[in-house]
Amino acid sequence: MTETSARHPSTQKPGQDQSESPFVLAVDIGGSKIAIGKINTQGQLLGQMEIRRVPFDQAGVADPEEILRILKPFADEAKATRGFVPTIGLSVCGNIDMMSGEAVLVANLHWRNVPFGAMVRSHLGLGVSPATDVRMAALAEATWGAGRGAKHFAWVTVGTGYGAYLFLEGKLYGGAHDFAGNFGHNTLDEINGFPCGCGRRGCVETFVSGPAIARAGQKALDEGRSPALRGLAPNGKVTCEMVFQAEAAGDPAAHEILDSVIRLIAISIASLVNTLDLELVVLGGGVMRSTPSFLQRIEARTRDYLMTVEARRDLRIAGETFPNSALFGAAAGVFLQHGLLPS
Repeated sequence: MTETSARHPSTQKPGQDQSESPFVLAVDIGGSKIAIGKINTQGQLLGQMEIRRVPFDQAGVADPEEILRILKPFADEAKATRGFVPTIGLSVCGNIDMMSGEAVLVANLHWRNVPFGAMVRSHLGLGVSPATDVRMAALAEATWGAGRGAKHFAWVTVGTGYGAYLFLEGKLYGGAHDFAGNFGHNTLDEINGFPCGCGRRGCVETFVSGPAIARAGQKALDEGRSPALRGLAPNGKVTCEMVFQAEAAGDPAAHEILDSVIRLIAISIASLVNTLDLELVVLGGGVMRSTPSFLQRIEARTRDYLMTVEARRDLRIAGETFPNSALFGAAAGVFLQHGLLPS
């Protein structure tokens, strides 16, 4: 059974007093964008979610000091606002040490052992509650969203990267190092596959993420197999969004690309369900928002690879509840840390 994104009061209604409940400043650093927002204990966004581009240096490495400069005005404003809990909820698209905030390995930012949590504390003068973005997203869905009341589910993100986090036996499951869920870095084809930001080759992520879709579209354009992409990319540079647009226009090459992506995503999700007997999978991320039919197509194909009749009958697949579940989960993490979530 497929579910569309659940309705959720994610934005505070006009006229509500921001001091009605405590709020935190939440930050989600993705592979290409930074999302920033103030969120209260009801899971409501206070005001607008701000989006900034991730700043990269000439070597293609995300610049942590420039990120801190972006965040500082938001932190200063929050400090001056009544009800602010002085801890930043920090979501990052990679493996993060949840105690220190060290970015152990963040493939899409090309960070290895960057002491980002300590930098946040020093530069912004605030505490920090850090975790990988997929953990934060799963926490948001379990606290306020589609996963509320579920005992066994997975959050799966399809965006600049591809990964998951697990909620098992009624609680978040991180594994031995809190890095569980990196199934996007399972090797699919290390011989004929593509280099991955994690340092290896042929990871699933390199076949199904937004950059992977754009790369396949670029190849189709360069080989003269996609008239639609030729019209959509006058400067010759193909984006992921253009591939979806080309498919909507009836382009066979674009359809072939996205059909292959859907098949691989479905296989990997079904493998997770077959292994863990999940009741729910919540799919989110930028690529999932490309077209309303993408979720339904993945859901239909996933059932082709499920082992049991029970899984094919009972598995629910839902879209993310929030405009950015990782951002909302970053707030939930702070509230949990401070004992502020309502029972």
